Amino acid sequence: MVRVTGNFTSEAPLSEVVRESLLAAFEQGWADPKKLSQSSAKAAILRNQSLENIARRLGVAVDNLHVLGEPALGHFLAIAGLLKPTSEFIYSSADKGKIRAIARSHPGKISEVSVNDAGQMIYAVAPNSDSVLSLQHANGETGIIQKPDSAISDLGFISVDATSSGPRLALPEHWDTALFDSQSWGGPTGLALLAIRNNSRYTYPLPRIAPISVPGSYSLPLLLAASIALENFTIEDPALRTFLASALKRINDVVVVGEEVDALPHILSCVVGGVDSERLVRELSRRGFDVDSGSACSPEDLQPSHVLASMGLSTSGHLRFTLRHDTTRESISELVKNIEEVASELRR
Repeated sequence: MVRVTGNFTSEAPLSEVVRESLLAAFEQGWADPKKLSQSSAKAAILRNQSLENIARRLGVAVDNLHVLGEPALGHFLAIAGLLKPTSEFIYSSADKGKIRAIARSHPGKISEVSVNDAGQMIYAVAPNSDSVLSLQHANGETGIIQKPDSAISDLGFISVDATSSGPRLALPEHWDTALFDSQSWGGPTGLALLAIRNNSRYTYPLPRIAPISVPGSYSLPLLLAASIALENFTIEDPALRTFLASALKRINDVVVVGEEVDALPHILSCVVGGVDSERLVRELSRRGFDVDSGSACSPEDLQPSHVLASMGLSTSGHLRFTLRHDTTRESISELVKNIEEVASELRR
């Protein structure tokens, strides 16, 4: 098996400090913090400290922050808790598949908003105090940051998808729920955090027998590790993304997506013309370079990116890169060199 010399995928091993904190958390945070034993009291202190640290660094009130041990439910809870059967649900053509699935199941009016070739939503909806807007703060495939139009101030409720932006961007002024993913700042998988700005405007959308906002089941050790990861998080150097974009542009028939717009510093997509995405990814992997392709919400079968399609771009030859704070220019240069060589071979 070829040794991986460059990992540019969205997944990465936990850092040493986070891995050690997770092991320690399993030793100390095994008790149920809701019980009355001494071990539970210690676990409750660890939980509260972790929540306070995470809330402070994400810029939300700790009382508004809820832990989800079922991350796949996150988007549904964030949106459905605001929706009423009579609400208009507004979402973007570049939104995740989970969001589009929620739209299909909504009994009320739905409005899919197009995006322009820069990935920005084209707001063409009438003001409605009962509407719910799904706002993807930054796209997980292109890194493009959504610049909310002034029109959204007239909309009723806004659910912010911050699962890719995490601590890199402050939440917009107008928001009602916000979903975060621990993995976006180097924390463990299997943990999400849902911020609910005003509980009086939110209704838990699943069957319940008590006044709750989230299911309430999660791994305390994962929460402790997520807190340590966020405490040690270092934002990526945006110059690395610029360097990668410039290097890719020098390859024949390559389009860099969202190069001229505000974007997250660690995510970039490009389209390599005249080649098949899957073959490109496999050949790069054979050379020791792991990259992503296809839709970020359907990676298992490399479904074509609906995000690129919504921007009017080709989905064939799509490559998606994730940069990290320890990524070097040398590793980027080596990656681009191999992309150029593989693309040239596949075009013959």
